[in-house]
Amino acid sequence: MFRKLKTKLTVAYGGLLGLILIAVAGAVYLSVQHTAKENVRAELKATASVYERLWQINQQQLAENADIMARDFGFREAVATQDAGTIASALDNLRNRLGLSRAFLVFEDGSGLEAGNSATFETPAIVMDAVKTNNHASGLIPISGIQYQAVAAPVMAPARVGWVIFATELDAAELHELESLSPINLKASIAAADSNGNFSIPDHPVHAISARTPLDGFGELPAGVLLLDYPMSAAMAPFKPMLFAIAALALSGLVALIVCSWFISNSLTLPITRLDRATRQLASGVPVDFEVESIDEIGRLAKSFLQMAHEIETRERSIVKMSLTDSETLLPNRRALQQAIDQLRVHDDSDSEFCVAIGIDRLMHISTAIGQSATNELLAKFGARLEKPDFIHSIGLVGADMIGVLITASDGGSVAKQVSDLLHAASDPILVAGEKIDITLSAGICQVGLHDMPGPVDEAIVALQQARAQRRQLQIFDAEAYGDPGGTLSLMSDMVAGLSDGSVFLAYQPKYDCRQQAVRGVEALLRWNHPIRGSVTPDKFVEYAEETGHIRPLTQWVITQSVSDRERMRLAGHDLKMSVNISGRLLGDPDFLDWAIKEIGQASDRFCFEVTETAVIDDPETALANIQRLRNAGVEISIDDYGSGLSSLSYLKQIPAQELKIDKSFVLGLQSGSSDSMLIKSTIDLAHSLGMSVTAEGVETEEVLRLLQVMGADVVQGYYIGRPQTRDRTLALLNSLSGETGLEAIGRAR
Repeated sequence: MFRKLKTKLTVAYGGLLGLILIAVAGAVYLSVQHTAKENVRAELKATASVYERLWQINQQQLAENADIMARDFGFREAVATQDAGTIASALDNLRNRLGLSRAFLVFEDGSGLEAGNSATFETPAIVMDAVKTNNHASGLIPISGIQYQAVAAPVMAPARVGWVIFATELDAAELHELESLSPINLKASIAAADSNGNFSIPDHPVHAISARTPLDGFGELPAGVLLLDYPMSAAMAPFKPMLFAIAALALSGLVALIVCSWFISNSLTLPITRLDRATRQLASGVPVDFEVESIDEIGRLAKSFLQMAHEIETRERSIVKMSLTDSETLLPNRRALQQAIDQLRVHDDSDSEFCVAIGIDRLMHISTAIGQSATNELLAKFGARLEKPDFIHSIGLVGADMIGVLITASDGGSVAKQVSDLLHAASDPILVAGEKIDITLSAGICQVGLHDMPGPVDEAIVALQQARAQRRQLQIFDAEAYGDPGGTLSLMSDMVAGLSDGSVFLAYQPKYDCRQQAVRGVEALLRWNHPIRGSVTPDKFVEYAEETGHIRPLTQWVITQSVSDRERMRLAGHDLKMSVNISGRLLGDPDFLDWAIKEIGQASDRFCFEVTETAVIDDPETALANIQRLRNAGVEISIDDYGSGLSSLSYLKQIPAQELKIDKSFVLGLQSGSSDSMLIKSTIDLAHSLGMSVTAEGVETEEVLRLLQVMGADVVQGYYIGRPQTRDRTLALLNSLSGETGLEAIGRAR
């Protein structure tokens, strides 16, 4: 509810003490009220006692007057003779003389006469029962809805002949007289009970102090009660000044307490507020500093926090510095260079910013010779050398053998000249551990902000790789040569999906055995009909698969599919040798080779794995050993695309292959007497001398086929023999031959 500690403390302390003041004031008020009530109750009790005494006196006087009247000789004689006129007149005289409200004579037979009225009336049975039970009955009696105090006296003549009843009305005047007897201004009233004994109490103040005095009924008539009421407001009136004074003091004390609590809480929470502000500053990276004035526990806490904040800031600066520094060379790292690039992008300058990756060529070989510690020292001294020129803003170690620098220049030509001069100046030998180390440098340049992807530092590294690939010292980032790696990854994702949906499939190209003059094998070739890009050439997506690591699952799919399709061809009566291209990247993967040998199984002698000669160049020992494993498992090995690259007779001799496949670039332009024919003829003879058969691909005319047959080629393939087509069409072609041999049969089948 309350978000500030100062407010909470103010409300807590002020509220608590305020509640105490209110409780004290309430206790005083209740005590005063109790005292007032007790005083009023005492007065009411005294007044009730007075009224009881007056009631008794009045009753005694009425009884004496009734006895006097009952003993009067003349009155008794009139009663005995039932002289109604005399009786009524006598009663009336006495009533007027005594100031009575009512006077009656009741005969033994129940008839009655009232003073001043000679007409008789029937006395209520309950009154008759009362006087017959008690000759001197007295008490409260209602007459015509008005309450009276009445007494009875027997009339003896000499036997009892009736009763005299005198009654005094309990009217407002009498009650007012009773009220005047009390020292307090009370209100008196009389309530009579009904036949069920319930009292009908007249309205009286709700907030009043009351007292009740019971009044006996006349005989069995309902009793009554004397009500004495005194308003509570009147009882409290004498104490009002004192209560107002107490309330004023309580209110003033409450206000004073709240004000004092606010000042106290403010003094307590001020250091805490500063601590809170300092904490937020520390969280946002703003330096923290404030004065600590108090010397209490909170002040000591504030001092401790301030010391902690300063230590955190120091540690954070150290961590930031470490995060921007290479731990081995103590040079700024890639993050530091990227931070410098981001800061330069904020400035609006006519010149452009260029990121340059400068690499030490063959550093891995140098590191092998001098050790890693000396290599780190070499990089550190080389980085210090690059920091000296004025036109270099900042540097950063961006790779194991390269340092990135940030240069401002007007255009690419200017930066190329600056970088060329820098490479020349920085390529001097570096003294490491007392020895001079010769270095050669290459550089890649990119303009900051020219491309969104992959970023300036990565672009500079790619440019350096492009320079090394082209054996150049300097290269500006070539976006076209870099291509679209993101698109390549997307293409590979589509290719993986294509293996399932059928858009990637195998096509089979017949291989014609020149000696048997029949198709004795097929080569499995990948084809891809992309739903959006259309037909994607194998050279493109296979290369991408090798770059992205998808070549293994792709090759596994090819082998599995070719095993299945070859088995179907065999069951259809065509036991052909299946040739499958294997990437050189997989020759060094023993797990893949184990899987391939197991997948082919018993049909290993009917499979030929085509590998390129360059596949053994990077790691000849491992590649040759794995090729021999395949050979031992019964898989035939073919050297594919021979002559398209840098052919080596030493590798040709070492590779345990059964087949040599001449690249189609030689075959397509083959003519009698041409230089290609001489090369092909010498290659065929060389292969035969090494115990290998020769397959020539790219045969598109009968003339070329005839020439190859004359030269001694064992197997040919190409469009003249048959184009690559699906398994079902290949089966249809093979079925159409149905045992026929010769080129004429092949021509008819096409």
